[in-house]
Amino acid sequence: MISFLLRKLIDLLTNLASAIDFNRSAYLDFHSRPDDIFIVTYPRSGTTWMQMILYQLTTDGNMDFPHISQVSPWFDRLILYNIMDGSDLEKLPSPRIFKSHLSYKNIPKGSCKYIYVARDGEDVAVSYFYFYTSHLNFKGTFSEFFDKYFMRGKVQFGSWFTHVADWQQHENDSNVLFLRYEDLINDLKGTLQKIINFCEFKVAEERFPEILEKCSYPFMKKYENKFDHISGMIWEKGYKQNSFIRKGQTGSGKEYLTSQQKNSFNKKLNKLNLFGRDPQ
Repeated sequence: MISFLLRKLIDLLTNLASAIDFNRSAYLDFHSRPDDIFIVTYPRSGTTWMQMILYQLTTDGNMDFPHISQVSPWFDRLILYNIMDGSDLEKLPSPRIFKSHLSYKNIPKGSCKYIYVARDGEDVAVSYFYFYTSHLNFKGTFSEFFDKYFMRGKVQFGSWFTHVADWQQHENDSNVLFLRYEDLINDLKGTLQKIINFCEFKVAEERFPEILEKCSYPFMKKYENKFDHISGMIWEKGYKQNSFIRKGQTGSGKEYLTSQQKNSFNKKLNKLNLFGRDPQ
């Protein structure tokens, strides 16, 4: 019983320390800029799509980035997992575009702008179920996921109802643009114009056909590795893709080991009589 309570206390203190560290980094180390833009959604509500849209509207639109997180970082994870600190964030060029799933209460406040995208909750539940199945190893049925987890808010980022309702209360704030996912589907060009006006971007009219094409489902599906959640985590942790199978050659040891390292290796090799011969 004592060991159980001790573990609970340790877990509580660990979570408290993490929360304090997150709040320190998010609210003390982060200094907002007037042209910062936070793309905020409840998960599975068009977050990645909006990252691509903002990237296209603020750059020449080339696709030479390893992952969308490199040009539009996930703010919550940057802070929570110490991927970047305040000084790293200061080095990012303007306009800084952050993705976030934070509630209105927890989002960093400042002179920046917020674009919130709300999606039909039933569609979110279906998409979230498939995400939990493909990326989080959920083994249950949709009915189990919906009734036991989604409706009770026992999923990552809590209740869809609360998340959307809290942000909707601020839809008339001058620095909040509240969008519907369905409007992006039905009138992408018109919604892009709303974003351009809100953010005060200058986008040449002749660029629209290219931007619309690159923000289409077929185009983004073609480059799915640049948007996938797992690929993003790989980039965040600093792993290099396509580096597991390196050269498939012999002789690298002779190039890299110093004379002292070679002698040390050979002594151990001889002692164990590996390969049945002395190494050359």
